[in-house]
Amino acid sequence: MEKLIKGRKYNTDTAKLIGVVGEKQELYIKRTGEFFLYFVDKKIVPLSFDKAQKLVEEKLDKDVYNQLFNKTGTEFISIEIDSKVVQYARKEAVKRNIRLNALCEEAICEYLNLKNV
Repeated sequence: MEKLIKGRKYNTDTAKLIGVVGEKQELYIKRTGEFFLYFVDKKIVPLSFDKAQKLVEEKLDKDVYNQLFNKTGTEFISIEIDSKVVQYARKEAVKRNIRLNALCEEAICEYLNLKNV
């Protein structure tokens, strides 16, 4: 089933089924990392990250929770950034003798006020 909610597309055929979390309720995750509930009566409800995390913790197997929320190591992501910004970022990375991904990770952590990640 596919539904457009507040300009965002939710599709049970293309999203990954995480598990059954209630009677006639299924939890899905989109390719973008967004979560949503699908009800067998053809209703879709988008979920915040925190609500999805709590639901998985309460209703599903610990291994599923760890796979989704206790990730360690690194992950590959693909993003589009304006070419001028990329040029400045590359110059800064070279100047500081670090890799571009390290500079991007540092900038994201700084923006989110994350320390010692």
